[in-house]
Amino acid sequence: MNKEVIKYLAGRFIPAIVSLALIVLTIRFLGPVEYGRYSLLFYMALLVITLDFQWVQVSILRFLGGMPKETNVVMSRFFDLTIFNALFSTLIVILAGVFYFDLAMVDLILVALFTFLTHFYLFHKAILEAYHKSIRTAILEGADQLLIMICLLAGMFFLELRSSMLIFGSLVVGLGGVLVLRSLTRVKGLLTIDLKHLYWDSRFSGKVIEFGYGITLWLFFSHLLMAADRFIIMEYYGYYDTGMYSALKDLLFKGVTIASFPIYISYQSKMVDKWNAHHKIEAWKTIKEAISFEMLIFILVFIGFMVSKPMLFAEVLEIPEMDFWLLYLPVLMASFLWQVALLLQRFLELTYRTAYMLIAIGVCVFLNVILNLIFVPQHGMIASSLILLTTSTLYAGFMVVLALITSKKL
Repeated sequence: MNKEVIKYLAGRFIPAIVSLALIVLTIRFLGPVEYGRYSLLFYMALLVITLDFQWVQVSILRFLGGMPKETNVVMSRFFDLTIFNALFSTLIVILAGVFYFDLAMVDLILVALFTFLTHFYLFHKAILEAYHKSIRTAILEGADQLLIMICLLAGMFFLELRSSMLIFGSLVVGLGGVLVLRSLTRVKGLLTIDLKHLYWDSRFSGKVIEFGYGITLWLFFSHLLMAADRFIIMEYYGYYDTGMYSALKDLLFKGVTIASFPIYISYQSKMVDKWNAHHKIEAWKTIKEAISFEMLIFILVFIGFMVSKPMLFAEVLEIPEMDFWLLYLPVLMASFLWQVALLLQRFLELTYRTAYMLIAIGVCVFLNVILNLIFVPQHGMIASSLILLTTSTLYAGFMVVLALITSKKL
């Protein structure tokens, strides 16, 4: 792996480990009810942020490098868009918090602050990535996760707080802390923003939307696939079951992602290099090799999980009810299929088949929601687990077929 890949891995390792630790600590010390509440609030905010701001974030990476002579103006336009979208997203989250979640005032403020600050965190992160500041990006993410963990541990063990709002409070402190750190760091990308004037340009905003809407919709649907079943379970069974199912789903998906991520990042870089060098057949062979390695990684993860799961469910997470193969096995298989689909998707992106992928994931999400609405009332979490495997298999299968057709045309 080259230096950039190593830096990228280093920047993702700490956040990944912290996210796993957050799941374990929350479900163990706050309980399934509070984790279920946190999970739904988090995904509600994430869905709003993704749909409202993701197109701005991905466009920053595209336009900043393409307009070097207008960097100051372009960056100020992006910053104005960020402010507008942050206010709009926060308003939507506040309305959802009041009318759907019935949040108390303090809880509502924390969730709203998390939503608002996340926009500026993603804005500065995109700028650093646009200028290839890998080390500073890793510092930004690592500092955020470190502050979150410090606040979470302090709240749990010193203040003895046992509310999901402790997590959101920790998230707010982490975001606020790294934004202050970013403002004190003199790196190209912050000081070129003009805060005295409004740089609104409808034509520019239209280009940003045109470039970023496809990626935004795909990411929105992928988050919805992770979130929809939780909301349906909550409506029929409450926060306790939602918390247990959410913890299982998050833990297995994040665990498999961490284990397979080095394969993904290293091989997708090799694939892009071969594609750009006009060795398209070699790029396809690289993807097939990566999938074979991911299968090996999954087998090792599966064995490790099966050996440790009695202790994991009974002693670590203290949710022995989830130690049932119809619950955990479909979720574990779905997490692996999702990683395979992401690898194939990266290959298909190079062939400009994003519309097919968007349609495929949209159909899978639609089926996931409909099937959950039909079967969850009678069969609960087992239905959600099996439906997740079914829809993930459909999406991965579509990616396989599309990739095979594309490879033959090469």
